[in-house]
Amino acid sequence: MLSEIKNYQAIAAEKRAQQWDKIPKDWRVPTERFHNATNVMDIPLTCGLLNETESRITSNYDATALLEKLKAGVWSVEQVTVAFCKRAAIAQQLTNCLTEIFFDDAIERAKKLDLEYPPKSRGKALPPLFGLPISLKDSFQVCGYDTSTGLGCYVGKPAEDNSALAAMLIDLGAILYCKTNLPQSIMTGDSDNNVFGRTLNPRNKLLTAGGSTGGEGALLALRGSILGVGTDIGGSIRVPSVCNGIYGFRPSVGLVPHGGVRDLTPPGTDGVRSTAGPMSTSLRDCSLFLKSILQADTWMYDSTSISVPWKDLQPRHKLRIGVAPHDGVYTPSPPVRRGLKQALDLLRGNNDIQIIPVNLPDVKLHCRDLVSYFALSGSHHYYEQFARTSEPVVPSLQAIGLLSVPGTSLQGFFDLNVRRAEAAKTYLKLFRDLDLDAILMPPAPHTALPLDCWTKATYTGLWNYLDHPAIVIPVDQVRDIDSADDLSNAKFGPDDEQLYSLYTGPEQYKDAPVCIQVVGYRHKDEALIKAAAVLDSIINKI
Repeated sequence: MLSEIKNYQAIAAEKRAQQWDKIPKDWRVPTERFHNATNVMDIPLTCGLLNETESRITSNYDATALLEKLKAGVWSVEQVTVAFCKRAAIAQQLTNCLTEIFFDDAIERAKKLDLEYPPKSRGKALPPLFGLPISLKDSFQVCGYDTSTGLGCYVGKPAEDNSALAAMLIDLGAILYCKTNLPQSIMTGDSDNNVFGRTLNPRNKLLTAGGSTGGEGALLALRGSILGVGTDIGGSIRVPSVCNGIYGFRPSVGLVPHGGVRDLTPPGTDGVRSTAGPMSTSLRDCSLFLKSILQADTWMYDSTSISVPWKDLQPRHKLRIGVAPHDGVYTPSPPVRRGLKQALDLLRGNNDIQIIPVNLPDVKLHCRDLVSYFALSGSHHYYEQFARTSEPVVPSLQAIGLLSVPGTSLQGFFDLNVRRAEAAKTYLKLFRDLDLDAILMPPAPHTALPLDCWTKATYTGLWNYLDHPAIVIPVDQVRDIDSADDLSNAKFGPDDEQLYSLYTGPEQYKDAPVCIQVVGYRHKDEALIKAAAVLDSIINKI
């Protein structure tokens, strides 16, 4: 048994061999087709493995449109499931984005759904997510499969039950078919671990695919999935969305069932909590996911869920959008500044949008406290898990410095909570005094970075600290006009200069996506999605 093997290298070798065996031989891509390519985005459609129907199913629709086709009986659930399993297998070979592969179970479930609801006689009484393939981050338990989170000590210990969300998605009619890669500790901006290895960015393999839900990001970019689910405690949905040029929504904590998700922080250290949310190829798919969840009985699946109803809200006629051009800690790089300006120019040209300048108070202090929450008991718990199979610390975890942060006393924990409550009041007042519908800002001071260099998450982490929902929207990619400029443009001190210096110009950052972030009120997630949809329709002319 894998669980009896103590060294992580032997565990990893056996686990990867199992992965490879689960990819059918006629779904394997000859390595010469992609080995030297930096950008592999075109390989799924040029490798010759997808037939015309599979190419159309996986390329031409977002989840909302595909769901309509499934419910109309245009294709069988089996056809759609096989198409996405095959494309996910291709994505895995190109980027190493998958962990657990259960294509056979997915196809078997698809056949059963087709028998229960024959394609030519499908009525209106279909489950909300009928036949829709959905991928999951590795940390979600799926019955019968490991929830290793890339740690050797948890390999060979399959889950006995589904996580709350996996169970709910199955009941809503979805097809679960794979889980995706993440970093050692689930806390870094590079999805790299000692069991599965590193996930590569399909747009530029020299840049990170992001973390901690980076496998999901790469899979979605290659359309091996069009709707996936990640978790976010400091930016883990939004960072990979930036790196891979997809939509990623961080809901308020508790709205989406989170029970049965493996977090690697010590049990009982309940400070800033992780939240589960969608990653997709369109904004309306984030809305589809959230609506489907909130209209169901989340309380039946997870005792910690917060049942906020979906109200089919309409955004008010004239949206008031606060704009924060930076967070006061790190200066946005040239392509990020251009992307934000490009979005703002389009919004200012619309009579239904009012732009209000905003300064974000005390971000540096709040993000320092966020890190303290992450390390409430120090690093012993992490090291103990690594030591069980003699695992070394991966470079990205070493780089962020989390393992060197000292633990906090009980009084220190109380003090953190007091400061966090005051910060929440301050930011609510900021939103209310300016009568804002949302705040628009960069999701990071940079695009995807070279490997193991994503060490700061103030632009995303602030909203985890405050528990405000936030969504990433792609708007462009690095262009030839995005020249590197002088370090004097870094406004906020030596740390800012160091981070700013990483942008060397468009050559190194070729094809890196440029995104914006839209932030709303806590527990007003539906209102945020509706407002963000208006902005997306203007910016991306959808």
